[in-house]
Formats: sequence, structure tokens, C-alpha cells
Amino acid sequence: MDAITAPLSTCNQSVWMQQNQALGMSLMDHLFNRLDGAYPRKWRADFQNEIAIANWKETWAEAFDEEDVTPTEIKTGLSNCRRMFDWPPSLTEFLRACRPGMDPEIAFHEAVQGLICRRRGERGAWSHPAIYHASVDVGQHDVLNCTYGAVKVRWEKCLLAQLAKGAWAEIPEATIALPAPAKTEQSNAEAKAAMNRMGAGNILNKSGREHKRWAHKILDNPKGRSPTVIAMAKAALEGAAA
Repeated sequence: MDAITAPLSTCNQSVWMQQNQALGMSLMDHLFNRLDGAYPRKWRADFQNEIAIANWKETWAEAFDEEDVTPTEIKTGLSNCRRMFDWPPSLTEFLRACRPGMDPEIAFHEAVQGLICRRRGERGAWSHPAIYHASVDVGQHDVLNCTYGAVKVRWEKCLLAQLAKGAWAEIPEATIALPAPAKTEQSNAEAKAAMNRMGAGNILNKSGREHKRWAHKILDNPKGRSPTVIAMAKAALEGAAA
């Protein structure tokens, strides 16, 4: 039979080609529509007629069966395609997008999206725990702020090392990091209160030749003093000597 006028093969027994009751269509028809929605006009432009669409469905369904692709991986692939490909993906590209652990660059972009979610306190979508742990090894700052080219060598090394482990710790729940405390009037007041508790407050307020005596007193017996108070004493004496 002429391959131009008929599908190349038959794989109607494939779960991908069978009617899905929840969708009201086959999984392949649903995937076709999703790709058409992700790439309007571009996707359908590759199919000249219904025979071309039928050939696409059978070829991709056959590949999904051979590679043991799951519906969850298809969902991952669709998500990654939107981020990675400006034009509709080939079969090979789509399979790589479904399993980003197979492609370091796609895995890196998944890590970027996952870490952005975690900064908001969300778990993030991780197709493989090795990708999360590789992002931890590389460092959140570099993953979020560097281009793939800048961290390519380090990222691939960390990802391959994680994939080679074969077993991975659970991805922890995300927590929102609190900003580092800044120096404020309150912290200054607390330092002053600490000085008063040590009996240095009155000395600090005295005027005359011995107005730095409090600093000498602290440095002569620094045991039990806070680092902040010791630093203040040193600064006071250095200022007096200048």
C-alpha cells in the first residue's frame, strides 16, 4: 500500500491510540490538540492532510510504547516544550523533554523553574529527584542567576553524579527564607542596654580626660562580653588615638 495515502503501520492496540473515556478521545488526539494549542498555526502547518496526522499519531505512539513513556512524562514534556522550543518539537526533542534527566540543558531549565517555585514556598515540579539534588549541589544562586552556558560544565557534572547514585533522598518541603537582619535603631538600643547592664553606661556618658575609661575597662576584662561591645570599645580607643 502506498505510504503517501495510508498510515505506515497499525498500532490500534496501543493504549495511546485507544479511546480515553475521561478525555472523550484518544491520548494521541489529546496530545495533538495540546501541541496545537502550544504552537498555534505552527503545529498544524506541518500536516498537509489527515493521512499525515494519522502517520504522526502512529509513529509517536509506537515510540511511546517502545520507550515506556507514561502520561505523567507526557505532561512534563509539554511543560518543558513551552519553555525550551519556539517551534514544534520533533519526536526526539519531545522524548528528551519528557525525560529531562536525559538532557542536561532541559533539566537545568526545569531546575530554574523549580527553584523559583521554592522561593515562593511551593514544592516545585521535579520530574526526577536527581535534578533537585543537582541544583542544590550547584547552588540556588548560580542556578537562578547564571546562564546555562556559564554553569554548563558544573551542572552536567553534578547532574551525572546524582543520576549515578540510583537512589535519592526525598525532596524536602519548601520554606520561605527570611531576609537577613539589618542594623536598626532597635539593635543599637539593645547594644546600649547591654552596656548599661555591664555598668559602662554611666562611664560612657562622663566627660573629661577619662571619658574612654569604659573602653579600657572592657578590654582589660573582655571575658563574658559580647563581640559587639568589645568591638565598640576597640573602636572608641582607636578613635581617641587618631
